Amino acid sequence: MADENDKRETVLGTYFVRPGAEAEFEQVLARNWSTLNALGFVTDDRPLVLRSVSEPPVYVEVLTWEPGGVDPAHVHPDVIPVWEAIKRLVEPRDVPTDPVGITFPAYRPVTLDQ
Repeated sequence: MADENDKRETVLGTYFVRPGAEAEFEQVLARNWSTLNALGFVTDDRPLVLRSVSEPPVYVEVLTWEPGGVDPAHVHPDVIPVWEAIKRLVEPRDVPTDPVGITFPAYRPVTLDQ
């Protein structure tokens, strides 16, 4: 029988943050993990957060969901306001790839106040 660790899902969220909104975005992203964690939706492992070296800013967040945590998070009244705040700070972008469909963007670690 598989243990609960086998049912966890690690995800990489990529956020195309509006230029000039980085500080506010980092505050909201810190609230995202702390809210999800307090509700038991994600593991106790703090997420790995990276910021692009190049502009405009792109952030990548690597976090792990607890089994069954994803669906209830999408409707939880404590999570929805955080996700709405994130949506206000990001923008759609076309992301070019090289001819074979591979990219190697460079990132630096970000420490969030959590």
